[in-house]
Amino acid sequence: MKIENLDPKESKGSILAQSYNLSDRTLSKGTYVSEAMVELLTKENVKTILCAVPQEDDMHEDTAAEAISKAIDRNQLYSEESSTGRVNFRTPTLSLVRYDRDLIKKLNLVDESIAFSIVEHNQLLAKNDLIATLKIIPFFVSKICVERVVSLISKNELFEIHRLEEKKIDLIQTYHNWQKKSIFKATSNVTKSRLETLGCTLKKERLIPHDHKLLCSEIKSSIDSGAQILLISGASAITDRSDFIPKAILSEGGEIIQYGLAVDPGNLLLIGQIGSATVIGMPGCARSPKLNGFDWVLQLLLADIPINKDELADMGAGGLLMEIASRPLPRALAKSVNKREKKIMGVILAAGNSTRMGKDNKLLKKFGDAPLIRNTVIEMLKSDLDSCSIVLGYQSDKVADVIKDLNINLILNPLWKEGQASSLKAALNTLDSTYSDILIMLGDLPGIKSGHINRIIEEHLLTNNRKSKITIPSFKGQKGNPVIWGKSFFYDLSNLDGDVGGRTLFSEHPAAINLLEMDDPWVVTDTDTPEDFENFLNKSIEGQ
Repeated sequence: MKIENLDPKESKGSILAQSYNLSDRTLSKGTYVSEAMVELLTKENVKTILCAVPQEDDMHEDTAAEAISKAIDRNQLYSEESSTGRVNFRTPTLSLVRYDRDLIKKLNLVDESIAFSIVEHNQLLAKNDLIATLKIIPFFVSKICVERVVSLISKNELFEIHRLEEKKIDLIQTYHNWQKKSIFKATSNVTKSRLETLGCTLKKERLIPHDHKLLCSEIKSSIDSGAQILLISGASAITDRSDFIPKAILSEGGEIIQYGLAVDPGNLLLIGQIGSATVIGMPGCARSPKLNGFDWVLQLLLADIPINKDELADMGAGGLLMEIASRPLPRALAKSVNKREKKIMGVILAAGNSTRMGKDNKLLKKFGDAPLIRNTVIEMLKSDLDSCSIVLGYQSDKVADVIKDLNINLILNPLWKEGQASSLKAALNTLDSTYSDILIMLGDLPGIKSGHINRIIEEHLLTNNRKSKITIPSFKGQKGNPVIWGKSFFYDLSNLDGDVGGRTLFSEHPAAINLLEMDDPWVVTDTDTPEDFENFLNKSIEGQ
């Protein structure tokens, strides 16, 4: 191909290399120069036009793209029609895409005019998601280059699509008596949601004491009833091959394929086999909806891809997931999950004993005609939150009594003396997979109204990638409350200890901070002491 300035009368069969504005229309770059266009240009008295002129052995971009795409997709299952030298390939159903990276590289080394781009190896794709795109970069390309690419592809599958198939999946959870049952309910909900996204349902689930004989019995029952994949979530993490879950697998005549996974989070995953059934000892992080190594293993199993040591070792390349999930859900699946997970739960932390207030429980002090905590709950319930909960501890019976007629979920924190972190854990343990965000409200912020809360909610919902954002109201640069946390931080919040709140995480995630400047100081005005409370009452009276 050559780029030349031509008289329109000599340009027929070439391609416009730039756009031209005529009196009644625009001729766009890339347009084929036809006889009718030559007449139009002549009538407009255009003397020369810049054209892409093919050489003797050149092919038009669309013809070349069509030839290569037919070699890639021999059965025409994935490829769309070529246009402007581009062919897109889309998946017909929920699938994993797999390929040999070296083969993709060889194709792209044939000639710089031919470019093939594909999603990551083992990427999960929903129906009609983009698998790959082929682009002929210039308007014309050498026929020899096209033939080389076609020859290369004819000897190999450039990529493979593995459909996800529904399997019979059971879940067994074991518990210690001292553990809260809400943890296991949350694990069940997260697992169901995870499977639903992959086109599966949980056939059977059992919650049993952490006992070897009981576990062996439940494993046998699941295998005998035809479970193809058995998930086991133990009361404690698996520490090695001689631990509780692997021992039970061996006792039932199974084998351990591998303990440990080169994906983080997800290191403590175990994979075993009993007959034709695959058994997965779930890592602790599988209790969270956040992407982890368990997801990748589950996807391979549903795609009928054999699990072996080579396959598992290969996961290490790209297996450090960190804060931003690598190989996330495909766009279409993410939308369907977001439909279920757009709910925001509001939580009031009201378990402390307000030592700085003296002998009085500040939450029960009168504010207007009602106790402070009742006013706080009413404002929360008037807001756009999808649900509201309150964590109680100190004098829980008295606090519960003044809000007993209000539609708010009561969460009892028996460990309230350990500090605010225990209340955060208690609240997070009640979350199911339908909640994507949590708003944390302190019980001693009497100036916060439903309007404040709604502004913070609106700001958070408009934020890109809100699951990895922390939306914080501020006044004159001072960070305040309440704060909305995206679901990426649920794990970190639940792992805090002592008398600390979520604010300790702010400095660790500066890029996640989404500040919303407010017009009044109520977002930074709490009532820790009797003086604070009196000052607030005086200010609120002045403002009336």
